Amino acid sequence: MKKLFWILSIVLIINSAFAQEEKADAVFLKITKEYRLNEDGSSEFSYSKQLKLLTYYSFHRLYGETFIVYNPDFQELEINKSFTTMADGKVIKSPDNAFNKVLPRFAANIPAYNNLREMVVTHTGLERNAVINLDYTIKNSKEFLPALMGDEILEESSPVKEMIIKVKIPKNHELHYKIFNIRTAPVITSENNMQVFTWVFKNLHARSKESHKEYDNLSVPRLEFSSAIDLHRVYDWFVNQPAFYYKVGKQMAETIDNIVAEEKDQMKIILKLQKLVVNNLKYYHIPLIYTGYRCRTAEETWKSNGGTQLEKSILLTALLRQANINANPVVVIPSKFYEKEIGNLLMFDKFLVQVNPKKYGQLYLSATHIDNQNLKFNLSGNTILLLDYAIESLKTYEEKRSKNEIYFGCGYVIQNPDKIVGTTEIELSGNLNPYLQFFKDSANAKTYLTNGISSKDIKSFQINKLNEHNSEIHYDIEKEYPFEKQDNYLFWNLPVVKNGINSWHINLLTKKRISPLEIPSTIKETYNYTIVLPENMELVNPEANIEIKNKVGNITIKVQKTSDEILIKRSIYLPEKIIDVNNYDAFKEIMNLWQNKKYKEIVFKVK
Repeated sequence: MKKLFWILSIVLIINSAFAQEEKADAVFLKITKEYRLNEDGSSEFSYSKQLKLLTYYSFHRLYGETFIVYNPDFQELEINKSFTTMADGKVIKSPDNAFNKVLPRFAANIPAYNNLREMVVTHTGLERNAVINLDYTIKNSKEFLPALMGDEILEESSPVKEMIIKVKIPKNHELHYKIFNIRTAPVITSENNMQVFTWVFKNLHARSKESHKEYDNLSVPRLEFSSAIDLHRVYDWFVNQPAFYYKVGKQMAETIDNIVAEEKDQMKIILKLQKLVVNNLKYYHIPLIYTGYRCRTAEETWKSNGGTQLEKSILLTALLRQANINANPVVVIPSKFYEKEIGNLLMFDKFLVQVNPKKYGQLYLSATHIDNQNLKFNLSGNTILLLDYAIESLKTYEEKRSKNEIYFGCGYVIQNPDKIVGTTEIELSGNLNPYLQFFKDSANAKTYLTNGISSKDIKSFQINKLNEHNSEIHYDIEKEYPFEKQDNYLFWNLPVVKNGINSWHINLLTKKRISPLEIPSTIKETYNYTIVLPENMELVNPEANIEIKNKVGNITIKVQKTSDEILIKRSIYLPEKIIDVNNYDAFKEIMNLWQNKKYKEIVFKVK
């Protein structure tokens, strides 16, 4: 019986692989990635692929070229093999003019990174059922990185029949590694005084093209490894760059002096400096792996009028420190992948600035976009690593999950078909509370009602409570000509708060899903409407009393009517950001009900 079970399992896996290949535009027959650390500290990365083309789209749009980015200052690229085996077995070798060095698109108009190069390999002899063969090696100088490191996300744009990852290190070194979301152990062998770690993966699924995927690939198979002793070793190498001394030039200091002279409140100074760095300096989308995890100083970034996310974070830190405000850059790493025993700089790809003003509590800000709220309310599930060359041991922070809630309560009187008056109260909390936006200008509160009510319908407003945890706002409403008219019927969209679920634009959900779905925020959103009708109007909508509670959350929709009054309640609660595939139907049930137009719009009939 046990033997039969394993036979059936193997058959199902094979059938699944064939089914996926039939739907795909192409399939990787084999991918081999080999990392090698040499005794002198230099390293090599070799890559080879055999890619079978299945559709015309695959070679007209997807795989006609291969792009290899590298840094000639520290790296040397060698193309070992490049040819195509056509459907009839004929081999077409790539001609000399199939290899062209260009500037990577992301480095265009950025003089500081114009040294980077991209080899564009144009594949020839392409047709359906042809196989592209490419093999190349990138040699890294010993100065490029402090250790041999890898962060392999085990999926590609098309299905992979076999992927082999080899890591070769001298016998006097140790390899620290961890694999996520897949159970595959390495085979460890010896070869010419080297330890060889080999992972073999079979029938890997293609990368999902679905919308609203997990931002950090938490559920995707992944291999992380490093030859460094631990994280602290590569951390020290990283933060001991001149940039982390935060020196400022004369012009920078004068700019700070002018801002400090104008503003006495530390929070206003902080927000002005953030605005300066975000809006006045360009954001360079240069992956750090191509710079060897090097960055320019704050003054160099300032003078060049732009920088990478790390460089802009360092610049903002330097400006804040010049203004006598305690600040440090931090790197944000998903806690699932944070490993102190694995010294892997490849996990350093999201940077923020931690600010510690005297009067206000600790906050996290971006140097690449303006924040409406302290980012700490959206950092749960991550490990925040302080970047400071002076610390002796790694210092990390973890933020608790915030209560992200929206409450909307209103009392409206329909005076006649051409006018509605009344009041609205809203309460916003957690990362749904745009505290910093309101702090900068209270008038921004007028923009937070949408659909049936807009800012021009707000006669007056008052912020009754304002702090980073909660904001409470009162509005006096007077809306002229609120209804869309069709014969004797009047239609009106129920007003909502603009940064709630309505802003997610998850209006159409597919029948099935193959990858986890991530929503922008956990949320509890509640609306209570009380609407008084004139004698000549009646509600057409039927009464409703719907309550659903399932694996992903709950929803309540109630519509009650009396002779002259309507009571409507809409409430939804989604306590998890990641919706597992197994819970997708439950999520779809709740979201489809929440977005159902007949519960978001009310219809009246004029008698």
